[in-house]
Amino acid sequence: MPSVTRNPRGTSGRREAVEQDVFDSVAGLLAAGESFTSLGVQRIAEAAGIARTTFYGHFADKPTLLIRMTEAVSPDLFSTAEAWVAEGGGRESLTETVAGLVAAYRRHAPLLRALVEVAGYEPQVQAYWHARIELFADSLRARLERDREGSASPSNPYIASLIAWGTERSIAVQVADRPPAEDAAFADGIASAIWATMRPV
Repeated sequence: MPSVTRNPRGTSGRREAVEQDVFDSVAGLLAAGESFTSLGVQRIAEAAGIARTTFYGHFADKPTLLIRMTEAVSPDLFSTAEAWVAEGGGRESLTETVAGLVAAYRRHAPLLRALVEVAGYEPQVQAYWHARIELFADSLRARLERDREGSASPSNPYIASLIAWGTERSIAVQVADRPPAEDAAFADGIASAIWATMRPV
C-alpha cells in the first residue's frame, strides 16, 4: 500500500523530473558536439523547456550542474571496479572489469570530455573529480595493504594512485582516440599492467 505521506507527483517528484530534463538536454547537446563551456544557461534552459529562473532554482551555476550530472552516472562508472576491489577479485575477472569501465566511459564520453574540459579552469569541478578518483584509490590502497600483509615488501601508498589515475587517463585516451574494436585488446593489456603492479615483489 503506498505511503500517504509521500506523493510521487508532489514537489519532490516535479523537482527530480525537471532536473532529469536538464540532464538529458545537456547530454544531448554534448553528444551533438557542443562544448559545455560554450553552452549558456539560456540555451540549456530552452533545450530543457524551462525558464532561466527555473534553472537557477535547481542549480547554483553551470559547474554545479556538471558535477551533479557526473554524480548521477558515477555508479555506472565506478561500481564494477569498486566491487572488484572490495571482493578481492583476481586476474581472471580483471580484464572483464576494465572492459566494463571502458564501455561505461564510451556511454558517457561527451559528459566526461566536458568534465575534463571544465576541470582545466574551474577549481570546483577539478576538486570534485580529483576527490572522486582518490576515493577509488583509497579503496584500492586498503586492498593492497590487505593483500601484502605479512609480505617482506610493504604496500607503497602511491601505487594505488598510480593505478587509479593511470587507468582513468588511459581509458579516456582509448575512448577519445581509438575505435571500439580495439577495446578488448586494450582492456587485457591494462589489466595485465594493473595486476603486475599490484603483486607483491
